[in-house]
Amino acid sequence: MRWGSILTGTILCTRLCFPQPSTDLTTQVDPRPEEDILNPCQYSLALPELHQPVRAVWVIFDRGLDYTEFYRSRQVRAFAGAHKLAMVLALHCRSREREDMDVDPAHGIGRALFTALDQFADRTAKPELRSAPLVAMGWSGAGSLVGRLAGFRPGRFLSGILYAPGQYEPLGMDTVELGPDAIRKPQLIIAGGADNHAGTERPYRYFRKYFDRGAPWTFVIQSRTPHCCLQNAQGLILEWLNDALAAPPARVRSGRFGYLTIQETDIAVWKDHTFNATAARVSEAACQPRPKEVCAGWLPSRTFAGDWLRFVLRPTPIATWAP
Repeated sequence: MRWGSILTGTILCTRLCFPQPSTDLTTQVDPRPEEDILNPCQYSLALPELHQPVRAVWVIFDRGLDYTEFYRSRQVRAFAGAHKLAMVLALHCRSREREDMDVDPAHGIGRALFTALDQFADRTAKPELRSAPLVAMGWSGAGSLVGRLAGFRPGRFLSGILYAPGQYEPLGMDTVELGPDAIRKPQLIIAGGADNHAGTERPYRYFRKYFDRGAPWTFVIQSRTPHCCLQNAQGLILEWLNDALAAPPARVRSGRFGYLTIQETDIAVWKDHTFNATAARVSEAACQPRPKEVCAGWLPSRTFAGDWLRFVLRPTPIATWAP
């Protein structure tokens, strides 16, 4: 099913497939003494009102208004309903050490998330929530968490969306280590060309490290965009996820692949300058860049390839929510 066909039924599907956000279920998970979590973690759940079992759980980590708005978006909920996805908003759950979360899932936040899903399974009579795979999505430090979740529980990880991913040392994208099972799962990595917090080089090197091993991953540059603005990418994310849910290959050897011609900026993060795209193209060659090009990974469909080209070549950033 193409995203365009879903979009035409957005309002109808939102009314029929999902309750309103005010009726979402909530739960909390208490930290254990050995975990790096200061207070109980809070979660909200929205279930599609369907008779069939939930296919997967789309977990969105709360990092401010952009992410709560994304979770509540009519278009996003219509998409989730059409694909039989439960939606979970994992509210900010700070560490003992600092206001930010501890993005290593082994330090408690991973255990808390899966415990919350077990609790929701009991409350909703939806036993599949105990075993359903996850689509995980996060911005900034939560993007680093999403990458690590793939390795923490690869059997439950379906795909990941990492928006402007990065974290303070030593938990940046350069320290995410994944095994063979984890890298078989699709990931969409989006970096901002004017991002003076996470930069572009570390997210790009994270992408290339595993794409070069055959991972079905996609890299997107959001040119001239700072450390913000998820709403710019909502349509692209939904189109990519639509394709990623359609049984992607475990190893990418053929198909469509993106290439970017890049230009460095004067913004430096961890001694690396950020970059924007000055040109882009699509090819059937997996990673054979021309001079001054970089590989941008797997483009899972012709429709997505067109959307990707338009997105990476957008002349000016946009920062308003679609109605």
